[in-house]
Amino acid sequence: MLAELKRVAKALGKIPTRQEFDKQSEISSETLAKRFKGWKNALSSAGFDPLKLRIKYQDSEMIEELKRVANQLGRTPSCTEFGQLSSFSSSTVSRRFEGSWKKACQEAGLKPFRSIKPPNIRGGWNKGQRKLMIQRDELLYLYNGEGKSASAIARQLGVSLNTVLRTMKEYNIEVKKLHYSMPRETSIEEAMYAELERRGVTFVKQQVIDGLWVVDALIPGVRLVIECDGEYWHSRPEMVKRDRKKDAYLRSRGYKVFRFPEAAILADVTQCVNKIVEELVNHYNKNK
Repeated sequence: MLAELKRVAKALGKIPTRQEFDKQSEISSETLAKRFKGWKNALSSAGFDPLKLRIKYQDSEMIEELKRVANQLGRTPSCTEFGQLSSFSSSTVSRRFEGSWKKACQEAGLKPFRSIKPPNIRGGWNKGQRKLMIQRDELLYLYNGEGKSASAIARQLGVSLNTVLRTMKEYNIEVKKLHYSMPRETSIEEAMYAELERRGVTFVKQQVIDGLWVVDALIPGVRLVIECDGEYWHSRPEMVKRDRKKDAYLRSRGYKVFRFPEAAILADVTQCVNKIVEELVNHYNKNK
């Protein structure tokens, strides 16, 4: 790993940032950061001085980056959104412009950022009609199959938490007392993860892409996404449409997407991973 870090530094003619390293190497910077307990420690272990990594950017470069992110969103970004979509941090940009994010946006010719408050959605019954229209098996799948909390289901379906809880009670679905912040892995995801680990493929579970999409697995060095599609949920028309939109976005960002249906994984998960390994071998052979 350290030899690869030195190779990339030599190719660039300078100490690489994490983003530069990911573009130049088949090993992800995240792998090095985990192995050496931090990117700076990895640089130090390779004989580099992490302090020399700091780059002095011009004000104009920061302004152009702010405009780029705003154009991508179609509006002025918040500090959090900018940090997710840019290699710059919002705090760095703010410090450069009198410590004010508002001032930085003004310099870029953007309107001040205004948070968009979600609409006040009425739950329960409305003029005799139920706001939450969902069958028991669908709700049960979201709660137990997908492992989502009642509040997460409420946000997804656009109703209040009380409406979801009341409907669960009517359907005799037991409400659990504890929920975890991370979604629970499905059985087919667990099978895929186990086979990838057995074959020695380095990957990241439940990876967030650009702060917009979460993928089941990502192989960072080759920008390869793996999705495990449960038959019940991903066969629904709205999910088919959502999956297409997700795939189109990922491909536009340079990711290659492999989708495996539940039936294929259950029938022969080894054959599914064979396709991943074959793609990795082809990629490495092309980039020798």
